Parts: sequence; structure tokens; C-alpha cells
Amino acid sequence: MIGSMDITWKGQSSRIREMGSGPPIVLVHGYPLDGAMWSGVARLLSRQFRVLKPDLPGRGETAAASAGTVADYADFLEAILAGLDAPAGLAGFSMGGYVALSLVGRRPERLKALALVDTRAGADDDAGKARRDEAIAAVKAGGVEAIVEAMVPRLLDPASLHNRDLVDRVRRIILRQSRETVEADLTAMRGRDDSTEGLARISIPTLVVVGDHDALTPPADSQAMASAIPGARLVTIPAAGHLTPMERPGLVAAALTEFFVDALSP
Repeated sequence: MIGSMDITWKGQSSRIREMGSGPPIVLVHGYPLDGAMWSGVARLLSRQFRVLKPDLPGRGETAAASAGTVADYADFLEAILAGLDAPAGLAGFSMGGYVALSLVGRRPERLKALALVDTRAGADDDAGKARRDEAIAAVKAGGVEAIVEAMVPRLLDPASLHNRDLVDRVRRIILRQSRETVEADLTAMRGRDDSTEGLARISIPTLVVVGDHDALTPPADSQAMASAIPGARLVTIPAAGHLTPMERPGLVAAALTEFFVDALSP
């Protein structure tokens, strides 16, 4: 079943694309992307789950502009979860993982299981904030086109760069984002809180997933995060960089399916 869940966010309509039936899972995309990055994974998960893949504010099916904070994105997810009949599974990729950690820290009762995909708990250090500032300046001066060519090789494993179809799909998703939304994402990530201390307080089943060649959120960071969360499990995706859900959708879907089948069972 393919359909949508409609909510009102900041006075404007937001259409949350969904497919399948069963226990609900919400997939949260990363920067500088939208919900379409999850399409391959969502199709496979929908065989057993009701899968929702929202566009965060300022893009796609969510017209209301981003406020440029992780808390604002978490508020948006909370509005989606409030419309579900039961606590959900939540999977957050990269920036979506920052949002997921923010949400689980404040509304754990809305969630039954958590998957953190190619992300980290720590905030940006000074060097990281400086890189965000450089990217914001580049986008202000040259639009989204100014960052796309440098961004794609950072998202993908070197071997994946030879897959022209994949590269073209990633580029298309990035280039359809507005300058304002990309700036808001960068501002949100630059100003996010450090979630490291809260990891030990996560009390729901948690899975950590990372590409073995992820250069942006390296496997060592994921190992440390999984070790800090009580009972968490780590899955490493072979021959993948940062963008594992698009590079290796079958392997990511298999890991998430195995995890959520156990975690969301009655």
C-alpha cells in the first residue's frame, strides 16, 4: 500500500509519504537531502512495516520553512509521531540522527526502537563549526551548485563514485533543495547540542549502523556510540561510505528489518 499521512505544520500542509502496513517506522533523512534518499530501503521495509519517510521542513512535501535548529526538526517529527496509533520505530541518517537523538531525549514514550545510521552524538568542535561557516558562505555566494561537486565524494565510497546512476540520483536530490533550506540545515547542525551524555539514558532498543568507509562519521565514532548506549548493537555495512541507505539499500534494509522485527514485536 502506498499513500500519505497529512499533517498541518506551522499553518501549512505537510504530506508524509508512506507505504506498507504493520508497526510504524519513521525514516529521517540527512543533509543536504530529502526523504527520497530512503526510497530503496523503504520499499524493502514496507514488506513488514508501515514506513513513513517525511521531508524535513523547507523541502519536498513540507512547505513550512525550517527554523534552522535541530529542535525545530524534532518538533516536526513529534507532530508526525502524535498522529500515529502506537509508539514507532525511528531511524535517523546523519543529520536525521541528530534529530532522532534530540527527540528520544525529550519524548521517549513516543518511540519503541531507535536506529542511528551513519551519525554521531557529539556536537561540532571549533573546526567543524568553521567548516559549516565556509559552506554557508559558499551557498550564499553561489547557491546549492557551489557545494554539490565537493559534497558527493564525501557522501559516497570511492567505488560508489563509478556508479553513474547512483551519483546522478544523489546530485539530483541535492540540487533540488533551496539555498535557504541548505543554509538552515548547516545552521542547525552547527548549533546542535552535544548528545553524548544522554546516550547512557537511552532505554529503548537501539541499533547503530555505519559504512565501513564512512569518512564523515567514521566507524570508530559509531562503535563508541554503540558502546555508550545500554544494550545497543553495531552493524557495519561493507563497501559503503557515508550514504549507506543509497549505496547499499539491501544491506541497510536487512539490518533494519532484523532489528525492528524484534524491537517492535508486541
